[in-house]
Amino acid sequence: CMADTPAGDLFVGRQRELAELKAALDDALLGRGRLVMLAGEPGIGKTRTCRELSAHATLRGALVLWGRCHAEQGAPPYWPWVQVIRSYIGGHSPEQIRSQMGARAADIAEVVPEVKECLPGLEPPPTLEPEGARFRLFDSIATFLKRASETHPLVVVLDNLHWADRSSLQLLEFLAQEMAQSRLLLLGTYRDTELARRHPLAQTLGELAREPLFRRVLLRGLSEGEVGQFIENAS
Repeated sequence: CMADTPAGDLFVGRQRELAELKAALDDALLGRGRLVMLAGEPGIGKTRTCRELSAHATLRGALVLWGRCHAEQGAPPYWPWVQVIRSYIGGHSPEQIRSQMGARAADIAEVVPEVKECLPGLEPPPTLEPEGARFRLFDSIATFLKRASETHPLVVVLDNLHWADRSSLQLLEFLAQEMAQSRLLLLGTYRDTELARRHPLAQTLGELAREPLFRRVLLRGLSEGEVGQFIENAS
């Protein structure tokens, strides 16, 4: 039985898992950045659990930003991160964006065109070798998110990471090394039933496991009592 249902807005069980997520949020609110991966089979309630945590985080004064990966081919590189930054830009003034991105706004604008629309007249970033340009981009995005979290705590939800492109996963690995002293909670979801050993996300999870701020939360089927409660509420 699933914890989520398209027929309504029922949410049953998951108290232990939610307690772990709320504890991670508490740490982030105190300036101890956290990264949590929520894993489980398709339809088990990963996204729904993230929504519950998001509602709680909003009540605690955090800003929640979502980025979703898709199974379809053709999405540009860094697509979930593009959605996150685009959403942030949509809720803030150009002056706020300029203050938080600083001199690195031009780097971020290379992958998020909305930055150029928000801050016209940006000088192009310096020409670098591919590896140097990628490092500069990663550092620019990490610095921006940490600065933004100083204004209000951030919860960044990256949904369906088993479909993420390699560049997005590499940025996630980079940020995990930079966010320990920030008011930032990164919450990712993925289907653990689809991860072969050579899957790009499996490699990323191996890298993330080395970071003290990383936690993995597994979602499994509801207990017998929770199933009964779910049926009672649904009927």
